[in-house]
Amino acid sequence: MIQRPVITALASATSANGTARNGAALTTEFAAPGTIAVVCSASITTSSVLATFKLQLSPDAGTTWVDISGGTASNVTFATAAGTGSAVTTTKVLMFDVAAHSAIQCRVVATLSGAATNTADVTSATYYYCAAGSV
Repeated sequence: MIQRPVITALASATSANGTARNGAALTTEFAAPGTIAVVCSASITTSSVLATFKLQLSPDAGTTWVDISGGTASNVTFATAAGTGSAVTTTKVLMFDVAAHSAIQCRVVATLSGAATNTADVTSATYYYCAAGSV
């Protein structure tokens, strides 16, 4: 039977303009290679504010974090549309590929930027994966 754990990476919350919210670290050995997906969501109300999400790896159990490359139209990073005064909600799945297992841990990072944020501008993320040995 395939086990599919679900772990909150980032609880829904706001942050100051330009402040990165680092998601909970996920130890890669707990997941089957190539199965880690991150559902990223943002609800942005403030005009000119947008959210960016990116994936990172740590080769040394959390001391050093490195952005995964992939460009702007990739499975490892994306930016939402800016707020309009009314809530603009965006949800997208980012994916760690098999190479993520060369690192000890992985995480997602969310940043609000563009203007001063308010409490209605929030980001969240959830890890989904198949447990190691269950596939």
